[in-house]
Amino acid sequence: MTLLACNIHCNKLTMVIVEEDAALEPPIQAKRACPACCCFSYRVPTLRELYSQDKRLLRAILLIVVLLNAPVGQYILYPFMIFSTWIHELFHGLAAISVGGSITWLNIYPDGSGLAYTTIPAGAFQRAWVASAGYQSTAIVGGISLMFRRTNMGARIGTCCIGVLMLFTCLLFVRNAFGLAVLVLMGLSLIVAGRYLPPFWIGELYALIAATTCLNAITSVRVLFFVTESNIGGVTSTSDAMTMQNVTKIPYYVWSSLWMVLALWMTAMGIFINFETQQKRQSNDAVIEGLQDDRHPLTMTEMT
Repeated sequence: MTLLACNIHCNKLTMVIVEEDAALEPPIQAKRACPACCCFSYRVPTLRELYSQDKRLLRAILLIVVLLNAPVGQYILYPFMIFSTWIHELFHGLAAISVGGSITWLNIYPDGSGLAYTTIPAGAFQRAWVASAGYQSTAIVGGISLMFRRTNMGARIGTCCIGVLMLFTCLLFVRNAFGLAVLVLMGLSLIVAGRYLPPFWIGELYALIAATTCLNAITSVRVLFFVTESNIGGVTSTSDAMTMQNVTKIPYYVWSSLWMVLALWMTAMGIFINFETQQKRQSNDAVIEGLQDDRHPLTMTEMT
């Protein structure tokens, strides 16, 4: 009964907001809010609004650009590459479990590559489902993570949960020495950071994790257009796109293109869709109204 009442309340409030702001905001928008919980919003921001409301994301993007062009940047971004590889391989394994299979082991290697050895029931669908899970899931996780970048509580909970999940996978699936060492260290570091970092710094760290995951989701797909087979950890295997071609008879570059589009789409959705507290939403609305008033000043004579 309480949940139903809250949903009805949110729907009513949404109608009021849309009607009141219809004359001020662009037509592509949607908002849902409940004073007792959080706020969900979707809009395509202008560059001015993005700068005013999303400095955390802009700082993360700027830092990534600087590090990608700095001599030591690759070493600083290395843990984030390992994180994306871990996500990729983990979801291969979870996809196998979802179709009745299992994860035998999940290893991460020093060059940033990874390999999930799974067993699945025979069948074309099962093979395609597991092969496609890695790239798709990295893109989806990156996009969804970006949606919570504005909330300090979301950043704190998300960082701690990632750390706990890393330790859990080490306990159950990771079997090589390097993978165990780096993932245990990263998992413990994320838990400590999520628990003890001040709100500003945990928000910055979380935004950087989300942004680099989206970036890796995009750049890692690019390799599939040129590499169809590789040797990882002493095991030679075809790429995920080639596996999809062998199963579906659809060319590998079509699957690579689809995964690239998904990565770009999820990144865009991560930027445009935001979950934040009601108080923060009201503050951002005030900023937007101020920006719109600057662009379209109204006098009392014009209003009448």
